[in-house]
Amino acid sequence: MDTLLSHWISEYGYWATFFGTMIEGETAAFLSGIAAHHQLLSYPKVMLAAALGGIISDNLLFMTGYFAGNRILPRIHKHADKIARLQQIIHRRENLVIIGVRFAYGLRTIGPVIIGAAGVNPLKFFVLNILGGAIWGSVIVSAGYFVSAAILALPLHTYLAWFLILAAVAGLFMLIRKHKLNL
Repeated sequence: MDTLLSHWISEYGYWATFFGTMIEGETAAFLSGIAAHHQLLSYPKVMLAAALGGIISDNLLFMTGYFAGNRILPRIHKHADKIARLQQIIHRRENLVIIGVRFAYGLRTIGPVIIGAAGVNPLKFFVLNILGGAIWGSVIVSAGYFVSAAILALPLHTYLAWFLILAAVAGLFMLIRKHKLNL
């Protein structure tokens, strides 16, 4: 079973990272970092796949907001005050918001839509989104890589080490979900 799973990860891991970061970014990137630590995937290639998945999905979401945001955002009545506040912040600190929105839990999906609806120049968004995506992909993949390295370096039985890794991933996932529900 281990051989089959290792083969699947090695064979399809980059695609899983790419598409996974488009859908559930942090979890896919973090798990890919763990796979890179175990040498099932290449560390630089995983960072590239994670960054590209995040960049492409954010560009698609930005364009959705740019062309249809004025029709989409008014339908989100529950968060109208938060959206208005974010648009004010966007106009004051446009560059910082574009680069950093992917790090703000709960804004990963709606953030680029709001930025697009705010009328940010698409070329400016594209360039800064590449920078933000590269930083994000490197940070999250590296977090998975180094958490895996730290846990496996502990003098623990292998099964306990894997349990701690899975618990860390589950905790990260629950933390992300909790922040998304609170926003």
